Amino acid sequence: MFVQHDNFERQKQRLFRGGPGRLKILADFDRTLTTNFIHGRKAPSLIASLRDGNYLSSDYAAKAQALHDYYQPFEDDNSLSLESKSSLMMEWWQRHFELLIASGLRQKDIVSVIDEHLANLRNGVSEFLSLLSCHKIPLIIFSASGLGRFGLKYFLTRRGLWTDNIFLVANDFIWDEQGRAIGVCEPIIHSCNKNQSVLSFFNVDEAFKKRDNILLLGDSLGDAAMVDGMAPAAVLKIGFLNDKIRESLPAYRALYDVLILNDGDFALPLSILKDLLTYVD
Repeated sequence: MFVQHDNFERQKQRLFRGGPGRLKILADFDRTLTTNFIHGRKAPSLIASLRDGNYLSSDYAAKAQALHDYYQPFEDDNSLSLESKSSLMMEWWQRHFELLIASGLRQKDIVSVIDEHLANLRNGVSEFLSLLSCHKIPLIIFSASGLGRFGLKYFLTRRGLWTDNIFLVANDFIWDEQGRAIGVCEPIIHSCNKNQSVLSFFNVDEAFKKRDNILLLGDSLGDAAMVDGMAPAAVLKIGFLNDKIRESLPAYRALYDVLILNDGDFALPLSILKDLLTYVD
């Protein structure tokens, strides 16, 4: 674990003094609430599991790879303006969703893949979510992944963790009566717009303006920007740096207050939440 001690302690104390009534959690899902590795191997994404399980059409893999090879370098290009990169990511996500629809994406196949233990929650996440529910602290999950709102809700429900304090800011498909994807709901959430700009579409923004203290949890450099536009009184950013640690550490250190390395567990966020709930000034 790597801690930016001064800012970490300062922001933590501000969260503690604000108490649970002013707190909201912003979290990514994939590789943040879930592990990056399963039994020593990198956990496959939902889309990879659908592809490898032959749930999608035979030409899906080659076409999706071609999109990845074209757009992925733009995602990593730090010389691009945010506006330019965001436009390219929107284009990528739109084209990929169109490909998924054309390739026969179905709700029942998403259910099958999730039932086959697609991902593991980090140790401590279940208790963390239970405490949030018990104390009615809102958890806003931002996700641009292929799981989408349907898959995320099913994943959490399947594990007995879906509660009414959880709000999903994620992509969703339009399904026909047979559960086949026939369209995509707006707005499309991609890697560059997981922030305030899309909250109003999900009835989240107005409900939590008075909760001005934020605990942010993410695993990418972009996740650190989930708080952008919110003007919090205090924000504590916890990052999960799962692999490529040596080359990624400087950039992550610049954006997060504390880093959990090597696909670590959820002990630190859980400890902070417990301490906040019992804090006496």
